[in-house]
Amino acid sequence: MNGDMLNVFYAEEILKEFKPELLVVNMFGVDVAHTNFTGYCDNLRRADWAVAHLWNTIQNTPGMANDTLLIVAPEIGRNANPNTIIDVNGRAALDHTTDDAVSREIFCLMLGPAGIIQANQSIQTVTGESIDIVPTIA
Repeated sequence: MNGDMLNVFYAEEILKEFKPELLVVNMFGVDVAHTNFTGYCDNLRRADWAVAHLWNTIQNTPGMANDTLLIVAPEIGRNANPNTIIDVNGRAALDHTTDDAVSREIFCLMLGPAGIIQANQSIQTVTGESIDIVPTIA
């Protein structure tokens, strides 16, 4: 269990008790790629598990099942090229500097009721900045 998984655990308890209109969960533990690419991959795996568990909790909570939208989005991307730090497994680390256009590219995963979410959409047009994610969702 890492900090991200603990944050999701508390988020699940809040959802079950209060069923809020908006809940933002920060999963900061993934951002270790600057110095430890192996740790980054491990934390991505943990974050993936935690998000799946959160979605299952939503779908098993009366008043939220089939009526809730889950949005997962990072606030940053990663540089196209690694930095000079090599971790214990020989993997090169990655940063997200402002002078690398790829570092501004992010994804978004949306889950929700059929008819609200349009499945299999891919949007390739850049609009806004990655710092606009949480205010835009809210």
